[in-house]
Amino acid sequence: MVSQVISESIMIIVVVIIIGMMSSAIYSIISSIGSSMLSASVIQSQRLVTDIQIVYATNTSKSQVIFFLQNIGESIINLNSSIVYFGPQGGLNIIPHGRGSTYWVSSNTTLLPGFTAQINITLSYTLQKGQVYTIMFNTQSGFTTSYNFEVG
Repeated sequence: MVSQVISESIMIIVVVIIIGMMSSAIYSIISSIGSSMLSASVIQSQRLVTDIQIVYATNTSKSQVIFFLQNIGESIINLNSSIVYFGPQGGLNIIPHGRGSTYWVSSNTTLLPGFTAQINITLSYTLQKGQVYTIMFNTQSGFTTSYNFEVG
């Protein structure tokens, strides 16, 4: 009888320990899922606040390209701190802001929510007719948009 009470006591202790371990594991999994969902939510909210799109791009000459960048987010975009990439598909290069042989400029320094800016790219080389080129615009906060167009 005493041995039976001791056996039952040991079994109860083992069951309590196993339940505690399982609860800890389940809590850890739920906490991890919650953190992942929070991270995804923060990224999505930042995307809504800082969203941009290139609405149109074309070449205006054999070495000039213009594109129109629209701020569809809620924050102001500092154009001068942004990065423009340009080149044939699969061969993008950074285009510096300002002056030089290849550069980009805009009459705007900032882009307010809902507004569109015209950005001009001057190239030191000739665009190839029929070639598809890509423009990629990267904001100072890391959000990117791209646009492909064919030189006519």
